[in-house]
Amino acid sequence: MADSKDPFIMLRRIFIDVNSYKITKLCDVSVVTFHSLVLCLQLYYMIANFDVNVLIINGPPTIVFLLMTVSAVLSEAMAKDIFKGITFFQQIRWSLDVIEKNARIKLERKCQTINICITCILLFLSTTMVINMPFLGNPRQFFISIQIFEEYFGKWSVLLNVLYFTGLPYLGYHAVKLCFAFVYAILEIELQFSLIEEYLFQMYEVDYLKSCKYLQDARYQQEIGNSLRRCIIHHIALKKMVKMLVEVVLKCMPFYLVLGVLLLITCFAFIINFADTTTSTIKIQIFMFVASTLCITVLFCWNGQQLKDVTSNIFFTLGGAPWYFWNLENIKILLMFITNCTKNDSIVLRTSVSYALVLFNLRKRSLV
Repeated sequence: MADSKDPFIMLRRIFIDVNSYKITKLCDVSVVTFHSLVLCLQLYYMIANFDVNVLIINGPPTIVFLLMTVSAVLSEAMAKDIFKGITFFQQIRWSLDVIEKNARIKLERKCQTINICITCILLFLSTTMVINMPFLGNPRQFFISIQIFEEYFGKWSVLLNVLYFTGLPYLGYHAVKLCFAFVYAILEIELQFSLIEEYLFQMYEVDYLKSCKYLQDARYQQEIGNSLRRCIIHHIALKKMVKMLVEVVLKCMPFYLVLGVLLLITCFAFIINFADTTTSTIKIQIFMFVASTLCITVLFCWNGQQLKDVTSNIFFTLGGAPWYFWNLENIKILLMFITNCTKNDSIVLRTSVSYALVLFNLRKRSLV
């Protein structure tokens, strides 16, 4: 499948291919290094000048910045694994041209709908980033770095503040970069499973008026056997692709779980202590941040559920095969395929908290 025919090429260009440019890597190193040093200085200042109220107020922003910085580091650390997975996928993926026109149009429309929904989510996330920028409201209330720069660097604090806040959108991009890279990978895998399903339906088409002739038709039996083998080979390759994706997720999952718990604790502490005294601007900023988090969570859970559904559909599609027109060898191949697909039927979406847990559940349920 050429890049021009990749229905999710937008996600790939924005969140994966951009890593191949040297200027991007230079920006990554510069921004992450600068903000990491600022975080260290900020933590030192908060410990040296310990105050409970200051800790509660600045706890959520600090954890968010730490999350964004860790995400940037992880995206760079996982770059080789992601590139390996993309290269493997390009070698195994099927083109949409393997199925008939009507089925292809149906899948293309589904992909277009998904792209529209993801674009809306990206626009909402961008709006949230803009609303939470420091030019709205009082930046000193949540950005303790302003006070730190003024105290330690004097007149140079203006330049440091410019560098600090200029890097915010870039860190925000890195905060969701790995997430949408995983979304892209799962969407592509789902599409390939759907192609197998449609290919099987296409293979099942028979003329029932000539049904008695199929058992004696050697050419027909050979085509059925070749098609089944092709589907099995692709199905095994996709399971290997999912396994590679799970391995990447398991490397990142501990960091996101720990930081997610810390962010949840600090947010609750802030809401309990300062909910009545916050301004309307701050309440809007908090609402947008929570809504963005929920959007990403819903996207992950829906994506995981779609993977579960499409793998289960292959099993049911195989169950409806016109095996009574096939010879014994093809029936044995069909049974092998069905046996392999029974593992997919037990995939269960057990949590909506973390997409990583969804993939871990896929692994435990022996999808991979």
